[in-house]
Parts: sequence; C-alpha cells; structure tokens
Amino acid sequence: MPGTPKILTSLHGKRLGLGANNQLIIDGTRAWQGSPAALWQHAPGFAMDPADYFVMFDDFTNPASATASDVQAWTAVNDGATGTPAFQDAAGGIFNVVTAAADNDYAAYSSVAENFLFAAGKELWFEARFKISEATTNESTWWFGLSDTLTTGGMQANAAGPLASYDGALIWKTPETALTVNFETSNAGTQNTASAFATSISNTWHRCGFYFDGEATTSTITPFFHDGTSWTVGTAQNITLSGLEEMHLVFGVKAGPTAAAETLQVDYVKCVQLR
Repeated sequence: MPGTPKILTSLHGKRLGLGANNQLIIDGTRAWQGSPAALWQHAPGFAMDPADYFVMFDDFTNPASATASDVQAWTAVNDGATGTPAFQDAAGGIFNVVTAAADNDYAAYSSVAENFLFAAGKELWFEARFKISEATTNESTWWFGLSDTLTTGGMQANAAGPLASYDGALIWKTPETALTVNFETSNAGTQNTASAFATSISNTWHRCGFYFDGEATTSTITPFFHDGTSWTVGTAQNITLSGLEEMHLVFGVKAGPTAAAETLQVDYVKCVQLR
C-alpha cells in the first residue's frame, strides 16, 4: 500500500526504516525529518525517559478565558491600562498580547510559579514563536525568557532595556530606536549582554530562544534567533550560578513614545530542562 513504512530489524534488535516521506522510523516512532534547529540539537528526544526532564509548553489552542490557558496558567503583569488580550480563532493557536495606546504601557505574562533554575548539570532549552506588526516603526519592544523579577513586566521604561537587577536570561528587541535583537544573562546586578546580534522584521513570524549548557560554577547561555528565513546564533554569554533564584517564564510587549497600541502575537512558548 502507498506510503507503507519500509521497516527492517537491525543487529541491535531495533526496528528501523523509512516512512512514507522518508522520515526515519525507530520502533514505530518518527524521528526528526531533516536536521533540527541548532538550538534543539542536544535536547531530550522521544527515546529519552520523560523522568529525566520536564517541559512547560503552551500552543495557545485551549483558552479558558481571554487571559488564561487550560494548558498553562499565566499571570498577567501590566500597569492596569493595558489593551485587551485575545486568543485568535486561528490554526495552530495564537495569543494576542496588547498594550494600551500610551507611552511605556506594557503587557506581559509570566508563569504562575518559578519552575526553572539555572543549575550545574541541568541543561535548559527555551524557544518562542511570535510576530509583531509595529504600530509605530522601531518604537515597541518585546521580550521572552526567564526571570525571577517581574517589575514592569521585566522591562524598564523608555530605551533602558531589561531590569537593572534580576536572575535570568532574556532575549529582546531594542526599544524605541531600532529593530535589532539583543540577549542578556543576569545574576542580580551582574549582566552579560550580546547587543544587536540579530535583526527582526516587522510583520514576520520569528523564533527566538536560548540554550543553557549547565556547566558547573560558571555556565554559558547561547541565544538563537530565526528571522523567518534563517537562524542566527549569538555569542554565548556567561552566567555565574552561585546565588541564582528560581525563575518564571515571561514574555511581553511595551509601547513606544508615539503612544500607539502594540500587539504581540505569540504562537507558542516552550521550555525544557533536565531534572
């Protein structure tokens, strides 16, 4: 029959073969088709025991309300004047995060609990897919990542960028002046930043993320950004593990000085860490 997998038994007793679209099949499970993004090359796969890692993932396909998901509970972080969030009636699930039409108005969401901690031997992978059609060119900023501190959603006013002190790692667009993408690790007030390592494009689906290597004492976190065509890998930034606190997942958007309302469309947020 057309498309029937061509399965053979290997010398090691595994049933290996090719599926209808030439995907590798291992014991009835489809492996990667083609090469995975560099960000995920060493992440846990189907063959790894789920007891060895944990996952928080929201595809925004199961809204419980305009602000909450049945899959992942989020806490709204805003100044009370923000716009109206909405789950789009769209294939794949999309969550609109909306600011008010006011300078520095911000709308952010964080995981309710602090479920993640950068620690030795505990590799971590984070990724989000999103789009923003800027109401005013260059002026908005968006951010994704992990943080223990959620003051003003994790982003300072005007063009100041992330908070001056927090534990975590954030990838964000330069506020107010450009479409460049930046990345930062932070242990309290000690921060290491990869400035303008990529460029975002208005009204284009992007993917952003980072990989934490879990090395003892001083680890590195490598940022990744996909502009809709190809991946850019930023320079890995150090982070000292001593003193770090547990962190929330967080994402948000902030309006710029022209005071136009901005809408961040989020397709999914995913974070995987070894136990």
